Amino acid sequence: MKPVIGLSASHIEKSTSQFGNRYVDYIQKDYVKALEKLGALVIILPVTNPSAANEYAQKIDGLVLAGGDDVSPLLYQEDPIKENGSNSIARDNFEKAMIESMKQQSKPILGVCRGLQIINATLGGANYQDINSQYKNVLGHNQYPTEWSTLTHSIKVNEDSFLSKAWGTEGLVNSFHHQAVKRIADGFEATAFASDQIIEAIENKKYNIYGVQFHPEMLFDTNQHAKQLFRNFVEIVKK
Repeated sequence: MKPVIGLSASHIEKSTSQFGNRYVDYIQKDYVKALEKLGALVIILPVTNPSAANEYAQKIDGLVLAGGDDVSPLLYQEDPIKENGSNSIARDNFEKAMIESMKQQSKPILGVCRGLQIINATLGGANYQDINSQYKNVLGHNQYPTEWSTLTHSIKVNEDSFLSKAWGTEGLVNSFHHQAVKRIADGFEATAFASDQIIEAIENKKYNIYGVQFHPEMLFDTNQHAKQLFRNFVEIVKK
């Protein structure tokens, strides 16, 4: 039987030229394609009432939290600085409830970019709202408009970590973010770092909760490390 993996959606909650006032939930196909190719059945979770999170968590075997809007600093008791980007409180609150429900039910979670940051904020950590203004000697962590699948900076990875089983102890990643982990949540370990010491991966092995700051879903078709990372997560979900 296929493992069922919930995939958190992004959403548009402002009027647009394409959709007008018909607001939409959506997800990049890269995530769906990667998980389906590895044998998972994917359910896209809408941005909805947090009260539904526990029931959603009961129906899935694992959760992938995708990238997207900035995580609101209100989750870690800070007011926004001017460099803080677009926030979706509705998405923050639903994903927060999903993380708490999955953790309570001891079901695996993988967070990608924003996904890592919402995990950290939900479980007691704090994030940089903008590394370019809040962190000294930061390297370029947003490679846009360079092609998504291009590897742009190096990382060092702790041995015997979830990420090392796919990436080894050093390698290259892509990068599209301006927020990052500042204070890591209790029970978590930082397991990978860029050369400027920005945290690139976290994990809590007790609860099988993992996060990466880069975008392996964009690398899935061209990079064996990215493919192995998703494969390893799907295998954990199957157990």
